[in-house]
Amino acid sequence: MGEDAAFDYLKKLNKNVTQYTRSGQAQARSVGKGEVGIGISFIFGFENERITNKFPVQSVAPCEGTGYEIGGIALVKGARNKEAARRYYDWLMSPEGQQIGARANSLQVPANKTFKPDPRIPTIDNVRLVKYDFEKYGKAAERRRLVDRWVKEVESQPR
Repeated sequence: MGEDAAFDYLKKLNKNVTQYTRSGQAQARSVGKGEVGIGISFIFGFENERITNKFPVQSVAPCEGTGYEIGGIALVKGARNKEAARRYYDWLMSPEGQQIGARANSLQVPANKTFKPDPRIPTIDNVRLVKYDFEKYGKAAERRRLVDRWVKEVESQPR
């Protein structure tokens, strides 16, 4: 879409938004409770509400493509407990570590693809993902600029 066209779209969409939440998963619960008809959230959030709370929700991704995030873990250079951190990192990325999330009803797609994931985890095989410029959009200054623009041009507008 491009940045300017995306902001134009968001301004039009804003008229139909009841609230902007700080939580990326709150919308799934609002849809499940019938408070709103549509929510924009993580796919796994809707699946969790459907499975755990038996809410009649379904997740779909836009055919144009959807955003995503990658949870991260890092070993800090010069850390005091480097070997313990490395053991934790290795365990977390192992099939055993990756399966912990699903057992806790955290249904994100695991990073390690060497084992069969929990069948409740939604597949993203047919989901078109937006191609990000991680170098550009991973910078704090760029994030701040976009959030500031969104607050000024979208969130502050009447609904």
